[in-house]
Amino acid sequence: MPREPNPYDDPELFDSVELGGRRSPGKVTLSGHDNVIDWDVKVGAGTSGATTTLKSAQPTEFTASFFLADDDDFEAWPAFRDLVNSTITGKGKALDIYHPDLAANGIKSVVKKSIGGVVHDGKGGRTIAVKFLEYKPPKPVKVTPLGSLQRDKDPNAEAKAKLDALSAQYQATPWGHL
Repeated sequence: MPREPNPYDDPELFDSVELGGRRSPGKVTLSGHDNVIDWDVKVGAGTSGATTTLKSAQPTEFTASFFLADDDDFEAWPAFRDLVNSTITGKGKALDIYHPDLAANGIKSVVKKSIGGVVHDGKGGRTIAVKFLEYKPPKPVKVTPLGSLQRDKDPNAEAKAKLDALSAQYQATPWGHL
């Protein structure tokens, strides 16, 4: 199985997003990219437990905050902003996106939700928050889990069997009858 990227070994993958094949300027921080599932939970009267049916997995809305700190970042930002805006102008088209943390939650394609105003840090740096909405075409989904195959089994059965065998073995020794 291939090794997953991590910030220690692959810091350059975590410092930016790749959007539409272009690396973002500055340093990015992601938030809100949670993978949330909507379940329909039906509790029966006078029963313990419930049935759960997958209702939907809605598109994820998340924020990418870009910290721009030098001339290269400032110069690259307008073209990157135009790329983000291209998802809602003309024929508008979702763009492929890559960041290891987004990929871990299955987020592969996005459109612009909003671009915030520039926030200056008072030291020459600027932060711009972009809200993205995952592009996720609808597909039928109706899943009702059957439950664990192990639900009626004692999870300690194997350990208990070993203990019983060792106890029987001990009972067969001269010390087992004392």
